[in-house]
Amino acid sequence: MLVSLQIGFAMSLMVSGLIFCVLMLFPAEFRAEEVIHIRHYHLQPRHGFALKLLELVLEKNGAPYRIEAVQSPEVLTEGRVEKMVVNGELDMLFISTSAERERTMIPIKVPIYRGLLGLRLLLITPENNEKFKNITTLKQLKPYVAGHNPHWSDFHVFKENGLRVVSSTNYQLLFEMLKHGRFDYFSRGVNEVWGELALHSDDLIIADNIMLFYQHPVYFFVSKHRPDLAAVLEQGLAKATEDGSYRALFDRYYADTLKKANLNNRTMIFLNNTAVPAGTAPIDTSWWLTP
Repeated sequence: MLVSLQIGFAMSLMVSGLIFCVLMLFPAEFRAEEVIHIRHYHLQPRHGFALKLLELVLEKNGAPYRIEAVQSPEVLTEGRVEKMVVNGELDMLFISTSAERERTMIPIKVPIYRGLLGLRLLLITPENNEKFKNITTLKQLKPYVAGHNPHWSDFHVFKENGLRVVSSTNYQLLFEMLKHGRFDYFSRGVNEVWGELALHSDDLIIADNIMLFYQHPVYFFVSKHRPDLAAVLEQGLAKATEDGSYRALFDRYYADTLKKANLNNRTMIFLNNTAVPAGTAPIDTSWWLTP
């Protein structure tokens, strides 16, 4: 009986070995590949570029993938979404960096917007345009009140630079508050402001001669429950950068936007952002800012 069991066990090992060898002989495309599944909560149109970049990066990996935008019966705040990534309920998000975020999640340290989110144009009411035309320094901007969302990761930038802020956690309400004079300007990333202006062009304009800039690198952050995904994103970003497809996607989305922004004829006011971790590499702005 014992001999029979030993023979059976040996035959099982041989069969398993043969199956493994046969599978290795087939080209990779004929072997079943595990699908990379990514759950996120980025649902607004302004997130379009980052989601397209995510697709591009995953395509560079060559494995099949499935991106799922998780729905919720309630609108989730940025802080809640971040906690869900930390806890593994979501797999990733893209958000500006901080020391705490780099500690609790896995940062892929490539600024996906190339610094554009820190380049801010100001939405104002038409009657304030003449006042804003004369602003060329931070000191001159300080008497005016900004609108902002306290859950957004750059909220502190305005406070720490001595700028007055009125806040609301309701994104849409901020536009109505500006129209009704609750504050004087709404600072928006140059990559998002034009779409927002199109929705409110009857009541708002972009201030003519001014722009703000602060270091505001936005990274892909991955849950520590998904180190496999972090490795895929890092490798894919490197490939997309090297072969030029990342730059081509960036230009496709933002070349016209940057042309409309007329950056060379605006006064740039620099703001400090102490939330950026020490040692973070300066953002290369050469993709969008001429010397």
